[in-house]
Amino acid sequence: MKEQILHLDPHDDFISARDKMGWVQTQRVLLVWPWHGRVLTRRLDLVLLHRHAHQLGAHMALITADPEVHAHARDLGLPVFPTVEASRRERWRTRAPRLRPERYRPPLDPADLRRPVLKTPSLPAWAVRLLKGLAFAAGLVAILALAYALVPSASVTLTPATHPLAATVEIVADPNRTQVETAGFIPARAVRVELEASDFITTTGSINAPGDTAIGTVVFTNLIGTAATIPQGTGLRTSGGTPVRFVTLKAATIEGRPNALVEVPVKAVDPGPSGNVGAGLVNSIDGPLGLQLAVTNPGATKGGTFTQRAAVTAADREHLSEQLREQLQQSAIGKIEALLQPSEFLAPDSLRVAEVVAETFDRAAGEQADILRLTLRIAVTGLAVDENDARLVAQAALQAQVPPGEGLIGQAQFARVPAVTVDADSRVHFTATATGETVPFISRDLVRQLVTGRKVGDANRHLLANLPLANPPLITLRPNWYARWYNHLPWMPFRIDVIVR
Repeated sequence: MKEQILHLDPHDDFISARDKMGWVQTQRVLLVWPWHGRVLTRRLDLVLLHRHAHQLGAHMALITADPEVHAHARDLGLPVFPTVEASRRERWRTRAPRLRPERYRPPLDPADLRRPVLKTPSLPAWAVRLLKGLAFAAGLVAILALAYALVPSASVTLTPATHPLAATVEIVADPNRTQVETAGFIPARAVRVELEASDFITTTGSINAPGDTAIGTVVFTNLIGTAATIPQGTGLRTSGGTPVRFVTLKAATIEGRPNALVEVPVKAVDPGPSGNVGAGLVNSIDGPLGLQLAVTNPGATKGGTFTQRAAVTAADREHLSEQLREQLQQSAIGKIEALLQPSEFLAPDSLRVAEVVAETFDRAAGEQADILRLTLRIAVTGLAVDENDARLVAQAALQAQVPPGEGLIGQAQFARVPAVTVDADSRVHFTATATGETVPFISRDLVRQLVTGRKVGDANRHLLANLPLANPPLITLRPNWYARWYNHLPWMPFRIDVIVR
């Protein structure tokens, strides 16, 4: 006879074991328990597997050494074998599973069969009709009473009296804080931008600058007797102290005999009084002519003068730097505001030059110049304050003033005073105000307690006397016939709807 051997794993349960059985095509199903671990130790698991195998039309046997499983299998009539080979040598004795539990029927007592049956005495027909009529009337009265209690409903609309409330709080925005404190401290955010610009001013200083150039006459002497030509612009100089240079103003030719002389006009190379030298001091010739000729100035050179010229002073540089810094700081306001969040505002007095990135003057102090130019690049920081943080502080101050038994209506209004100051510790100070309205809490259960079963007019007066209302209450009864005939509120509190505006 064909059989199907299914090996169970230590983690199998009833569902996985049933899935392994699947739709078997054999007449025998042999479930082999694992040697290690315990599975399917509940009696219910074996009952369900036995039923499933029976529904598939197969006999089921077990290969296991688990004593608990072995005991359950014996109770259910399932054969258990120690090995697969033993299951093939021995006969399978199985019992069909019980698909439904048997009902317990107690045995009949013969004495019950001999006991006489007692009969209830019957009433007269008129009494029966009377009882039925009374029962019908009682039921009708109960239905009418229930309808009287449950059908009517009412709505009571109340408008509580409101009270204005305002709170003003001094707020300090500190860049060193990270959290909002209801005591009035909020964080401030430092915003940094870099800006560059160029500007110029007219210099205010003056210096003595060289003016006219000194002129004079020199005499050349032929030393070797060879004729020579002295070109225009021939360089001459003094030899003592700091050399003063001169150039000839025109060309000249000296005769080719020893001690021949020629006179030539000269002027100083550099303008100013430095070209005014005494007689006999111009005694050197530049170039090869110095080997053939000698030179001297019989008279002093004259005409070199000073003149007053505009010059850069240290004050000019400082003034231009401060002027350009102010311009950049003003420009920084717009740049920083462009970086702010929609809820943030900038404290203008908090603007500071955090760093001078680059400062380049085109002239040094004391240098001759009519115009001083500066290119400046600086880093500017400012403090941004979030109004939402200030709103939280102001609303907390407003909430702290709400009287007991009342609550704020809707969203409080927030306003910030435009005046903003910055102290020496770079903290921003300003004032914020929160305004709102409070309304007393009205208990709906208390309202139902005050009006249940009362006439409408009496309920109105009772509510006005006991509750803080801005307007008289509005009471509506339903259905309309009830309002016309009875004009008082329902006796059932849950049929009264309370609306508080």
